Amino acid sequence: MFRPDDFRLEDLERVTRQSEEAVQRLSGVFGELRAVKGEGAAAGGLVAAVVDGGGQIVEVTLDPRVMRLDSASIAQAVTEAVRGAQADAHRKNTELLREATGGEPPSLDPADVDTWLRDVANAMGAPWPDDHA
Repeated sequence: MFRPDDFRLEDLERVTRQSEEAVQRLSGVFGELRAVKGEGAAAGGLVAAVVDGGGQIVEVTLDPRVMRLDSASIAQAVTEAVRGAQADAHRKNTELLREATGGEPPSLDPADVDTWLRDVANAMGAPWPDDHA
């Protein structure tokens, strides 16, 4: 819990400096995150997919030989290639964030963010509303 009577000016300066460093690291990584491309392949390389850093499909490439497969197999291969590309982009994003934060990247899952905010509010002795939507 935050205790104002234990607060020192050096603490504020240290927290401010650490916050500024973190913001600089994170702002530098945003350009890199925008440039991330995830790649995936399936059906022995006959199907390839590329997604952006957000997991949105940029390109799907089909080797003409894939047309020898039935439609269900082609659909499955496209799905596998896209999922592989999304997993690759996620891995690259996580690594960039890990490097920028110097540790485990922050979770953007809404439940995790809510838990974190509740913990911060609790540590500061502030109430956290049950419904803050």
